[in-house]
Amino acid sequence: MQQMISTTAATSGWARLRQTTGLAWSALWLVLCLPWLLGVWTIPFDAVQQFFPAVSFTAQQLLQLDLPWWNPYLHGGYPQLADPQMMTLQPTVVLPMLLAPTSLHWFTVVILLHVLVAGMGALKLAATQGLQRLPQLMFALVFLFGGVAAARLQHTPMIVSYCMLPWLWLALDQLRRHLQWRHAVLAGIAGGLCALQLTQVTYLIVLACAVYSVGALVVADRQRVRLLLQLAVVGAVAALISAPQWLSTFAWLAQTNRDGVTLDTALPGAIQWQSLATLLSGNIFSQGRGDSWAFGDVTTDYLYVGAVPLAVWLAWGGEVIRRTPTQARIALAVVVFAVLFALGGATPVFPLLFEWLPGLDLFRRPSDALFLAVPAAAWLAASALQVALAQHGLRPHWPSVLVTGLVAVASGWLIVSTGRLPGFAWIALSAVLGTLAVHQLRRHRAPARWVLGLVLLDLLVFNVSTSFNARSATRPVLTASRAGAAQSAYQLLSAQRTASGPQRALVFGIGALTNGAAVHALPLANGYNPLLDARYLRMVGMPGDPLENVQEKPDTPWTADFNAPLYDLLGVRWVLAPGAFPGSRAHDDQLQYLRRDSVLPRLLNPRQVRWHDEDLPPAAAFNETDFGAALWLPQGAQRGLCPEAGGGVLQVLEQHHAASTMTVRMHADAPAWLVVNDVIAPGWRAEINGEATDVLRANGLFRAVCVPAGTHEVTLRFSPLQLWREGLAARLGR
Repeated sequence: MQQMISTTAATSGWARLRQTTGLAWSALWLVLCLPWLLGVWTIPFDAVQQFFPAVSFTAQQLLQLDLPWWNPYLHGGYPQLADPQMMTLQPTVVLPMLLAPTSLHWFTVVILLHVLVAGMGALKLAATQGLQRLPQLMFALVFLFGGVAAARLQHTPMIVSYCMLPWLWLALDQLRRHLQWRHAVLAGIAGGLCALQLTQVTYLIVLACAVYSVGALVVADRQRVRLLLQLAVVGAVAALISAPQWLSTFAWLAQTNRDGVTLDTALPGAIQWQSLATLLSGNIFSQGRGDSWAFGDVTTDYLYVGAVPLAVWLAWGGEVIRRTPTQARIALAVVVFAVLFALGGATPVFPLLFEWLPGLDLFRRPSDALFLAVPAAAWLAASALQVALAQHGLRPHWPSVLVTGLVAVASGWLIVSTGRLPGFAWIALSAVLGTLAVHQLRRHRAPARWVLGLVLLDLLVFNVSTSFNARSATRPVLTASRAGAAQSAYQLLSAQRTASGPQRALVFGIGALTNGAAVHALPLANGYNPLLDARYLRMVGMPGDPLENVQEKPDTPWTADFNAPLYDLLGVRWVLAPGAFPGSRAHDDQLQYLRRDSVLPRLLNPRQVRWHDEDLPPAAAFNETDFGAALWLPQGAQRGLCPEAGGGVLQVLEQHHAASTMTVRMHADAPAWLVVNDVIAPGWRAEINGEATDVLRANGLFRAVCVPAGTHEVTLRFSPLQLWREGLAARLGR
């Protein structure tokens, strides 16, 4: 009876402790995220320009009971479903966005809620590792707000995948320990949700899980076959969840500019060796507060997990190595490996793996590996804090002390050699925070509040609400009541919106409109995306990164100037920029525009076919073509009943357009060509009166259908199944 009472009391106390820790984490998250939650700040850069518009488009299409597979508002239209970063199939992002699909503030809140839930998983994971309450909180804080986890909030799909990691790690750990099927299912769900964003962070997490699983099988001392079967279930569940995204991406990839990158292309995405100085202080280069003089990107080149975690590890890491040598050395190895990988060509690690590891050549930023360093650093810091709470004597980890000392010397040399002496003040501030934490742990009888307060202060100063992860919440909102180029452009484009077809714009130097126009159904002929249709890039010449000035646009043989017929086919009515450019006029004091009046209708009925032997039509002849009378087809295209010359005349009776479908009711007096001036891609299929027919690539980039004589209903629809069929056939060379 006494044993039962003791067990019940212990269980009740454990439950209260878990609940209290969860509440404490929620309070800490609230304090750290409050400016974002209140709408004072928003997550800037790619979160605003690229990922919010994509998720907003998806949510709006679903609310309209339409499908979000094809986004017609960017780059003349592209298969958003196939884009590996746009989270089109991510339920944890898309479903909450249904509540307010056009709200940038709500999007920010949704992403931060992922951080909150991930922290709950981190707490549970830390508890299963035997960590006490304060180390649990340290683990969660470093995991979710340390290093690139805070600095790269703008890279939303990476953050969403990363937020699945605590639950994935927890489920795999529990599966290894207890061999229960429910843990296999949980790991599969977490892994599948993580894998819905095909970023390098996801790739590295999948590799880490594979290594972990192999290790678990090797060291298993019982029921190895059962564990193997359960790990197979993990893979099967994860594959089932993520397969639609993977199939879509790889089906389209061969048509893009990113079907593999070279080592020379990937290496510029590495961190600079000088960025190792951020291990000591988060603002040593004034990259978070002040005028940045950082040697690399202010978000990717960031190692600062906090002064308190670093100081605690330096002071008591030696004892962690003594108590848990295997786990501690693995964690240290992960940190070292991640940093060496992130340094790119500065060490042989990344070049060697780039040549040897399948799939790594799809990614272009070695710095992404720092996402692996943060969880390992969180575990090391939390374990050291656990030791510090149990004993007051210092047990330094001397190799780490030596490395930190060398980084400090190199950082001092950088500061002196560049004359940026305030860098010493930021290092000193971090050193004071770390020293105070160690002092309180050694001298104070109840140091928990002091240590937690110092960690919180540290993160508030260096890792949250800084210029690399927090900017104005109103400036990027197109409908905001403020003077700005984005707001002026929105007013111009929305006032000129027509139902007859897209009046596309080319946008330069207006970040919020790129790709923010898609939030308000304003079509652009350019956009912001590193993944582009290769033919579109070759003909139009608009790169994936936004251009600040009109004069920066690369000319192509098909778009030598803004009078090019290709712009007529694309329906480009407007060229917009904040500053003056040749041929522009002032809309107001914020915006310059050029209006094009030679735009062609969305639907054309040419009578004659011209053939091209190369992949794209010859530019000189293309630019002289009367596209109302002729269309270009690749040699060998199946033209069906339509003649090469003297095609029939079409009369459009009715038409309906949606994002991923188009229906036109028309009458043809003879077999006739219908050209739709919207971009084509694998996945488009056509039906005439419900019967499948061919969709041809016309005029290099667009869609054409041969319509037989008579009155017909022609439907063009973007189909994921068709995308997968075409992509698989292309991959297999059929």
